[in-house]
Amino acid sequence: MNSTKLCWWTPFKYAVPADYENWFEEQALEGWHPVKVSQWSSFAMRFKKGEPKRYRYVVDLQPTPRKDYKRIYEEFGWEFVGQMASAYVWRREYEGERPESFSDMPSRRSRNRRFFWAVAASFIMLAVGALASAGAAVFAPTAPEKRLELILSAAFCALVAAALGVVMARIRKNLDR
Repeated sequence: MNSTKLCWWTPFKYAVPADYENWFEEQALEGWHPVKVSQWSSFAMRFKKGEPKRYRYVVDLQPTPRKDYKRIYEEFGWEFVGQMASAYVWRREYEGERPESFSDMPSRRSRNRRFFWAVAASFIMLAVGALASAGAAVFAPTAPEKRLELILSAAFCALVAAALGVVMARIRKNLDR
């Protein structure tokens, strides 16, 4: 039996924070626990097989966390799992009632809005890149091979921007979760 597995593109598959947390919890119930959550975990996250456990996971976007951010979570019994860019991943083992970190609607909405605007910033940059590349391909006097590069660049940026647009719609639809 393989004792490790690699999961690809998970933050993009589970863009809504509540969905991502549920996915982490399902993995833990099957005995799969993240080895280390880091910047590269956005692309590939390694899990190690262990004892199945009931963990409550929390994914919290904190672009500029307060100085006491980690200390406060740890004082309430949460274990720091790692960080992908500005997204902090926490977990807490439990029996009985599932613990909450964002226990009221305003704090959940605030957290989900932070995710929405982080994705929106990338969407805007890629959309502008697609338009700039397409504009240069059409209007700039350039060699045919350079024109092809600009068209391919515009298509790539537009494709990724479209995917981010879908992610934004999913997050916006689930702001209360």
